[in-house]
Amino acid sequence: MNGFERRKERKRESIRRSALELFKDYGFKKVSISDIARKAGVSHVTIYNHFSSKEELVRDITKTLFLSLLERYRAIIKGESPFLEKLEIILFDKTEIASQYQGELLQSVIQSDPEIQRFIESMWQGEINQLMLDFLEEGKEQGYIDPQLSQEAILVYFEIWRKGIYASSGLPVNIAHNAKLVRELMSLFTYGLNG
Repeated sequence: MNGFERRKERKRESIRRSALELFKDYGFKKVSISDIARKAGVSHVTIYNHFSSKEELVRDITKTLFLSLLERYRAIIKGESPFLEKLEIILFDKTEIASQYQGELLQSVIQSDPEIQRFIESMWQGEINQLMLDFLEEGKEQGYIDPQLSQEAILVYFEIWRKGIYASSGLPVNIAHNAKLVRELMSLFTYGLNG
């Protein structure tokens, strides 16, 4: 990478960082390109040279967030902690993410942008499915998941659970403010209604 390309990438990263900070504080809808340009110390034109629109910038940031989450969850799942501790960390982390960005990340960006939906779905069909299978296999080995359940049944169950959370507009916000609810959902996920 030559000097021009490095400067260009640094400027692009500065725009991303500034936008991300503003989106965290005010949500995606309330932040304008002018706000981002002011915070990043660049002109509107510079932002449009790097990202064709605010929507493209939001997509870029959302994809970057999901890739960093994948790295984080991979580290948690591959770590040495017991299964239930890992599950709790992941669930609480997801509730934290749901409450950030004024609750708009799940409700507005992901649900309304087909390109982001395709990106996330391709991640699920790729590495995340295998990562989840490995994690759930660990749960079987530690006695938290019925060893008789097939991988197919577990993946279908997890998919229903995952899509149900995304489809329920108020659930991520409720979960973010209710640790007891998270523990109960974790128990339901792990043990079912039978306990």
